Amino acid sequence: MKLTPEPERVDEWFTSISKTYNSTEVKDEIFKQIQCPVLVLSGELDQNAPLQTVIDAYRLIPHAQLGIIPNAPHPVFLVNFDAVWDSMTPFLQL
Repeated sequence: MKLTPEPERVDEWFTSISKTYNSTEVKDEIFKQIQCPVLVLSGELDQNAPLQTVIDAYRLIPHAQLGIIPNAPHPVFLVNFDAVWDSMTPFLQL
C-alpha cells in the first residue's frame, strides 16, 4: 500500500484542505466551554494560524496557558524543539 497513491495530486489536496481550514468558523462559545487545561502553543510566524488568532483563542479558553515560540513557523517542533519542550514541561508538570 502506498502512503501517497497519487503523488501528483498532493498540491491539489493541500489546496482543498486549506480552503476548508480557512473557511471554518468556530464560535467563541465553543472555546469558552472548554473545561480541561489547555496549552495553546504556536510559532510566532505561523501562517496557518496568525498570532493574533492564537492569542484570541487563548483568551477565550478558561484554563489555558499560552506558549509562543519566537521566529518559528507552523511546524514549531521541527524548527525549535527545545523551546516547544520548555513550554510543554511546566504544563505537563514534568
